[in-house]
Amino acid sequence: MKRITSILLLLIAGLCTFTSCSECNSITEPDTPEQPQQPQKISQWMLPIERYGITLNEVAQIEKERGNKVERSNELMTLTATPQDTKAVREIVYYFDKSSHYQVARVQFASQESAKQFIDEYLLNNGFVKSGLRTAKASEEIYVSAPRGSRVSSVVLVDGEQTEPIFWWANNDNKKTNWLRVDPLQDKATGIWTPLLPYGATLEMVQLFEARMGHTFDAEASKPDKGVFKFKTGHEIYTEVTYWLDLKTNHFLEESKISCDTLHRPTPEQLDAYLRSQGFKPTGLKDKEGNPIYYDKSIKLIANVDMNIPKDAKAKETFRPGIQYYTNSQIEQLLPYEEVDFPMPLFGFEKDKLEDVMKKYAKEDYTATVLPMLANDMPFPGVQTRSKYFPTIILLPADKDENLYGAAMVICTDLKALRSPSLIDRLERRGFVYDKKRSISLPTYINEQEGVMVQIDEGTVITGLSFSPIEDFGSSSASLARRLKR
Repeated sequence: MKRITSILLLLIAGLCTFTSCSECNSITEPDTPEQPQQPQKISQWMLPIERYGITLNEVAQIEKERGNKVERSNELMTLTATPQDTKAVREIVYYFDKSSHYQVARVQFASQESAKQFIDEYLLNNGFVKSGLRTAKASEEIYVSAPRGSRVSSVVLVDGEQTEPIFWWANNDNKKTNWLRVDPLQDKATGIWTPLLPYGATLEMVQLFEARMGHTFDAEASKPDKGVFKFKTGHEIYTEVTYWLDLKTNHFLEESKISCDTLHRPTPEQLDAYLRSQGFKPTGLKDKEGNPIYYDKSIKLIANVDMNIPKDAKAKETFRPGIQYYTNSQIEQLLPYEEVDFPMPLFGFEKDKLEDVMKKYAKEDYTATVLPMLANDMPFPGVQTRSKYFPTIILLPADKDENLYGAAMVICTDLKALRSPSLIDRLERRGFVYDKKRSISLPTYINEQEGVMVQIDEGTVITGLSFSPIEDFGSSSASLARRLKR
């Protein structure tokens, strides 16, 4: 009898469900007054994915499997996921770099109540802690997590002053390329810092960074329709930061520059130390004003030390010294070789006899042959080396006694080899130090201990390096020219 009763109950319940009949009452529960609505439980499926670096297609697949509505923009490199099972979260927007790799997520909550509930129920119970780091943006809170299992450390920036609060998520690596970087990477010696770098971030992220720094938008100097945005810093030396967006979409950050006061420019040595500490290396290249160009090969980013005042009168009027960051796909073809095989010449200038020095050169590992005379138009002894880019060393007699060894010129066949940072490193390890006083027109390095100076010439007289006794002269190329015109 109990079995029959159970079957009848199931049939009646099924009939009510199938017909959606309003007269069918619940069999298992009596009529009860309507209960007050409880706060909606925040599900982890509303969170952005924390697998930074995965592709746009992978993010789309994961969000579809979560049951979220997905819309993507290949032009803007974004993907918007709209949760279908909750009203607590409006949307999650994912941002990708130009290689379609996930960098940052933006979560918009429906209300301040749901945002607070999310912080209390999820963030603080899942390895996130409120950071003690405060920024210039008073309404911003920062939460960070430690790595756990397969999850990397994340940083969450919360702006709670809005009616529908925004949460920003990113990898907590604090690299200079991080689109939500909190650390300005400020230099203690000079006070200069690194602006948001042109690595694919958006205008909104630029505005977040500048607000976090306490800077104000300069509407008068900016040109939003042309993608130029300027910010006043309030700093006594580094007074302005400028950002340029791409011309096609006016969406992606392409260039950025921190500008300083013309009368208080940091020294080349200070900027060199700072840029090296940030992963940039000198390329040996210079712009049309003679400014050195630095490069971070790992992220293909250029740092142009734009400090020399332009010679052009019109350019002077708008010139603001500073460091400008940008990318250029052609720079790889111009970059100096990272390593070169340099045949360091023998010293002993104005002391050793020339014929004795030639015998010593014959024993050097880099020597292919020693010639008593290189050519009719070059009536000096020389060394043919095995070096690819430095094939010849010209041996010059001393000015006062032609029997003595006076100087050595190492000829270079490729400017990319002559500009190699490894060449300067080799000189410095040998004891040479850059001499600003003697570097009138050619870079000059001095080795006080051995009494030798070296000048690097990119074509003024020769293309190569000239080694000779230390001299004082009015023009740094004078000694080179004098020797060749003997």
